[in-house]
Amino acid sequence: MVLVLGSHLSWAIENVYTKVMVGSKIKNQYVFLVLIMALSVVVLPFVSVKYIYMPTVSIFAWLVLASILYTAGSLPYIKAMKMEEVTRINILWNTIPVFNLILGWVLIGDKISLTEFLAMFFLINGAILASLKREQSVFKFSKAFYLMILSCILYSAYAVVVRFISREISFPTIFFWTTILNAIFILVCLFNKNNRRDLVEVFKTESSGFFLLFLVVIAISNLGTFLNQWALSLKAGALVYSFEGVQVLIVFFLALGVAKLSPGFIAESFDRKNLLIKFLSFLLVAIGIVLLVV
Repeated sequence: MVLVLGSHLSWAIENVYTKVMVGSKIKNQYVFLVLIMALSVVVLPFVSVKYIYMPTVSIFAWLVLASILYTAGSLPYIKAMKMEEVTRINILWNTIPVFNLILGWVLIGDKISLTEFLAMFFLINGAILASLKREQSVFKFSKAFYLMILSCILYSAYAVVVRFISREISFPTIFFWTTILNAIFILVCLFNKNNRRDLVEVFKTESSGFFLLFLVVIAISNLGTFLNQWALSLKAGALVYSFEGVQVLIVFFLALGVAKLSPGFIAESFDRKNLLIKFLSFLLVAIGIVLLVV
């Protein structure tokens, strides 16, 4: 519980910061990911030397797969964040336990109980409701819905792989190698000339304070990843990710505060009908979470 709640608190801070960055500072999503992955490597010296070693070829191949899935899941997430409110995005994260249950059932033979099926029903419907947005008296599906579903599927597959690897090697070793591999994979984006140009422009225009704050937030986010992988080494992904609702609440209040203090950074719909949709979707998600946990 402590590990999971700690990871969601860390990620909630990162989610709101990401929305501010891609919404007002760094328009190129690939440049943003390059900076995230590159700065993530800075935290690696904090991993104890005893956990840093070369695993077997088969385990390393699984580590490569986990990193590919994580990096691939980051791309639609950042794009969705540019298009949609951060509070809605976080509600959609709650579909991860659903895909964890399905992937665990298909890939490693986990059983799905009737209670878990009911939980999936509430979680899916909560996510669908969260994707509805009132525009000019008409409710429409959010454009980010399908991007987030893709992201959640990829992150779910990543969680299943990490859970599998953790049976063979310790989670600090997993964290060390996935962080390095994530950075390597995302650097492929720099083969694109426009991405290189935009990255240089960021370094030219932004201050040292900007990069210091960026580093602090990335360190917090990596702490969340570390705690998450620790939790995955102890429990199944469906249970670990079933506490996304806590992150939803934290993000809602953080986003509300930022939107009120600096509306130019975050735009959120706080009219009664949109708030009602968010509340009802969270209620459905909360029921699904309770069914998974009890």
